[in-house]
Amino acid sequence: MKTEKNRDMVLNRIEKSPDIPSLVAKQIIDHIASGKLKPGDKLPSEYDMTATFGISRISLREAMKLLEAKGYIASHGRRGKFVKITGSPALESTIEELISVDHDKIWELLAVRRIIDSEAARMAALNAAKTQIALLKKFKTETEKLGVPNLVSMREGGKLYARFYNDLADATNNTIFAHLMKSISSLLKGALPYSRQKLIGVPGVSEIFYTQHMKIITAIEKGDPEAAKSSVIEHIDWLESTLKKILK
Repeated sequence: MKTEKNRDMVLNRIEKSPDIPSLVAKQIIDHIASGKLKPGDKLPSEYDMTATFGISRISLREAMKLLEAKGYIASHGRRGKFVKITGSPALESTIEELISVDHDKIWELLAVRRIIDSEAARMAALNAAKTQIALLKKFKTETEKLGVPNLVSMREGGKLYARFYNDLADATNNTIFAHLMKSISSLLKGALPYSRQKLIGVPGVSEIFYTQHMKIITAIEKGDPEAAKSSVIEHIDWLESTLKKILK
């Protein structure tokens, strides 16, 4: 197990706040998610962290308890505290935690989706078989069965949304790209609950989601790669502009 302090990890002093433990935990989580802290890395000593953060030992210990409870670190007695990511928590939970405490991460997430998902739609328009298009079209029938107004507000709607992009990955008929897209999607799932929670209050949001995805499906079915790609970008752009308004 590694015992040296990671040289890339820079801890910032915590300003006075009513929730100091959460701010400390957020910095540690951020370093884990970015790879600056890796599984097995030892955290700085309690003395070093209290001095660096400029906080009391009580606040630091509360932060450590929070991180342990969430499964990010493990305590090994006098040996210190170590990063414990393998197996728990799931990385999507890490991403959800990051976005919930640092809203700017959502824009990084959408930037990734804008590239990956739009290219998948373009490839699907060129390569999708009829059976794969039929799977994509199930988004329409199942959403209508659920009730279009419930698409964003209900958890089942979130599952339909995630499944659509899983089917889209398969419809590229590029095994390597599909594997890459699904791997990324499994990480990005951590942001879905956060995004859904913020979007629920937007008037007509489910109907907008539905209409936007009908455009994607229609373009793929017609074999129009550029229209398919631009339709996905239109959806991501709408998400970004809408969330920015909400988060202001």
